[in-house]
Amino acid sequence: MRFFAVFIALLALTGCATTPITLDQASTVPSSRILAPQWLSPAQYTGSLVIKRDSGFMGSACTIRVFLGAVPVADLAPSEKVELFVPLGEYIVAATSINSFCGGGVSEAAVVIRPEQQKILRVASGQSGDIRLQPSAF
Repeated sequence: MRFFAVFIALLALTGCATTPITLDQASTVPSSRILAPQWLSPAQYTGSLVIKRDSGFMGSACTIRVFLGAVPVADLAPSEKVELFVPLGEYIVAATSINSFCGGGVSEAAVVIRPEQQKILRVASGQSGDIRLQPSAF
């Protein structure tokens, strides 16, 4: 009986963290939650920046707002992505929960946008509810 209780507790904890997904698995964020439509179309001297949110239960009731510099660009639900075409250069990308009851803090990452190179960042939530913004190979 004790083994069963420990197994259930471990299973519950592992189900709390989010799971990385590939670009193909992520849905495009609906246009109603795009806050910077000026960066949705490719243009000369721009590069691709994809920000995707992990799947999973942790933080799934909370929407994550993504910023490029201090400009809000999109509100992501779990398993969603946004692709931005931004001028070449260096940026700070930030992610935070927009729901006051969610917590999680703010996470930031520096990115350099280069021509003909796609930069991918993922938004993850840990078991403690913290938000992490980090580079992704998926």
